[in-house]
Amino acid sequence: MPFQSFLKIPTVVDLVATEKAEAITELVKALCKATRSSHKQKVFIEDIMKREEAASTFIGQGIAIPHLRAQIKSDFAIAVGRSVTGVKYDAARGALAHIMVLVITNENSEGDEHVRLLSEVAGYFKSEEVRDKLLTDPSPVYLVEAPGQQSADEKTPKAQKKGANAVFNAACDLAKDIKASAIMVFADTVRDNDFLEAFKNKGKVIVVTSNKSRFDADDKRVTAWIQAPSFPASRIGQVKIGVLLALSRNLIDNSDKVVCVSGNSKAGTFDTIVALDVTSEYEFFFTNSPALLPADIMPEVLERVLGLAGEIAVEGREGKPLGTIFVLGDTNMVNKYVTQLIINPFRGYSEAERNIIDPALTETIKEFASIDGAFIITGDGIVLSGGSYLRPQAEADLLPSGFGSRHAAAAGITVCTKALAITVSESTGMVTLFKNGTVVLTISKPVDRERSTIQKYL
Repeated sequence: MPFQSFLKIPTVVDLVATEKAEAITELVKALCKATRSSHKQKVFIEDIMKREEAASTFIGQGIAIPHLRAQIKSDFAIAVGRSVTGVKYDAARGALAHIMVLVITNENSEGDEHVRLLSEVAGYFKSEEVRDKLLTDPSPVYLVEAPGQQSADEKTPKAQKKGANAVFNAACDLAKDIKASAIMVFADTVRDNDFLEAFKNKGKVIVVTSNKSRFDADDKRVTAWIQAPSFPASRIGQVKIGVLLALSRNLIDNSDKVVCVSGNSKAGTFDTIVALDVTSEYEFFFTNSPALLPADIMPEVLERVLGLAGEIAVEGREGKPLGTIFVLGDTNMVNKYVTQLIINPFRGYSEAERNIIDPALTETIKEFASIDGAFIITGDGIVLSGGSYLRPQAEADLLPSGFGSRHAAAAGITVCTKALAITVSESTGMVTLFKNGTVVLTISKPVDRERSTIQKYL
């Protein structure tokens, strides 16, 4: 169920406060008034501020998601606030919060549901389109609309639709000719959802998007949805990520042929068709195993870490490039080859506070990425340590030219364990995934096409 179903206030609240505590109080009061629970207002504020003292819920890009568990009637209660001038949020380097999403979760709900909702909320509001709408439109902004709904002046021009339809028809014909098992469409290329009509009754259709909230999850035209990382990537980078995540979720297998449709998101046009024979193109995925993903690693954990790696590659820290390593899964064995370079910064925190899927951990991970060493993460997303020195007792047979000690350590740890390792190169920004000592995937440093939303109207 999309998070919009739990919105208790249909429009975005215009915040007056410029300090964190006052802004949170303002948003809580609005939510309590809407839900007729003003008698709980004081308790809600106190619990949220305790959470903020432990760790800030600022997730970057001007977004904060203050949240708590409490006794409420529904599963979740959500309210959204905005501030053009910004709220001082005790974030790293004095970053301001311009969008605040208050999430209250029923205390009896499962922990996974809470974290998944926070992840969905973060993915939605990190969309440049959404942030532009919230922070540049002076009129009330309604969030409880049909996913992907657009006004008449935002609709795709007829000429552009005609060109897209030609691409879709060619993709469907190609899929039929080569007996492809699926058509994979990269939806972030366009802003509306009209393209789905071209794939009605066309067999298995997989949609890859960084914002699943814009779609109806029950749309019968789509066989499966894949949550893609939000960082920008080239067309080939899109295809690599899409196929990798489809394999990790067993939506396709190593004997399939897939037709991929992508394009230029800046122009908003589909213009590229790629046909892949998974067996021949990605034979190395399955060198020692019929499955890409080890049994103990959840697909959403891989998706999340790939997204973080891409963001670190694009953003660096304070304008400086960063390099780091993420090691996923088989942690009992991995820990035999790990030595702490520093006192473990994640020690002593609850598992809920160390879940990599929780967007509130984003800024923490990015800060600690500047420390030499690796992040050790369980298959279900719990960060065990940071600043960890890898000393594997095995080496990869042959690494591509240009890979240094960081890549050698990452490849080595996947030789002597069943873990996956993801590296971000400090010198090139390339993101590399290793399995069994082999390079499974490389993504060149994505071009950061994000515009500064705030600067456009301040």
